[in-house]
Amino acid sequence: MNRPGKSLGRKSLGLWLFLSVTVFVSGSAVPPKQTLPQDAVFQLGLVLKSSREYCRRLERAALDFVCIEEVSEKIDLSRDTRQNLVTQIPTFDELSGYASGGRGSARRLRFEDPEKVGHDNSFLFDFQFIRQEGKVTERRILLVKNGKKASGREEIPKTGAFQFSDVLLTPVRLLEEKTAEFYQYRLLREDMLEGVKAWVLEVKPRMAIADRYLGAVIWLKKDDASVLRIDWDPITFGYYVNVLARAKAYGSEPQVVSRTEFGVEKHGLRFPSFDFTEEAYTGKDGKMFVRATTKVVYKNYKFFVVETATGGAIREVR
Repeated sequence: MNRPGKSLGRKSLGLWLFLSVTVFVSGSAVPPKQTLPQDAVFQLGLVLKSSREYCRRLERAALDFVCIEEVSEKIDLSRDTRQNLVTQIPTFDELSGYASGGRGSARRLRFEDPEKVGHDNSFLFDFQFIRQEGKVTERRILLVKNGKKASGREEIPKTGAFQFSDVLLTPVRLLEEKTAEFYQYRLLREDMLEGVKAWVLEVKPRMAIADRYLGAVIWLKKDDASVLRIDWDPITFGYYVNVLARAKAYGSEPQVVSRTEFGVEKHGLRFPSFDFTEEAYTGKDGKMFVRATTKVVYKNYKFFVVETATGGAIREVR
């Protein structure tokens, strides 16, 4: 996943007044020394307002950059049989749903026949992202595949366990004002993330519609509401029904985790640095079986244009 991503903010103060928002302030959920202020509901409104303002800047920004995208996955098929395989595989058009303005989930689990998928795979891409006048273009030139030099043609990652797209802008869908009526927001606590003060915000879809509304816990930088990290709720991923079917076949409980970190900052905007998804199952004996891990590392960014509606542009020559 990779997604990811895994950069984003949100928009207006008035909206939170008519949302059915709950704020979690019980002692068991809020760690010591990280208590929320007494006016927590009001604070939630301010956090949403600030994050949406940041999100608006990100969504309106003209962006043009390249980076190296390292994708690696490990798949353990030892428990798979033809009887318990599930092969509801998303198409590329579905994966591109967000980038094209559609409603398809940009984070999807997928499963294929073991004969068609290698156990370990790695890909090295030259990744280019362009956003101009609201149109997003993602291009990936495959440089290395499984340790061997590739043809250098444009390709999408052919991962077997998890698929991802539009990692940079996907979180906007969680926080933008026009979709806020479909979500519930809960301010969990204040936290420190790698030395940075952050708000921790839970976002849950109100409607249990697969592939349409993602859920997550988001770390927002306190001083500008930019997104530092997202822990995704895999239950809201496309094709999560496959995980449940596989768990039943294994006689185990699913333990899927997925997160995106935004560790690269430029001109007040944050860009993905790391995306990780693990598909695991815990048996009745308490032992965990990890069926698949997918990891994406974004590095060596070179920015040609980072221009927002309220700021200037940064231009660098590659």
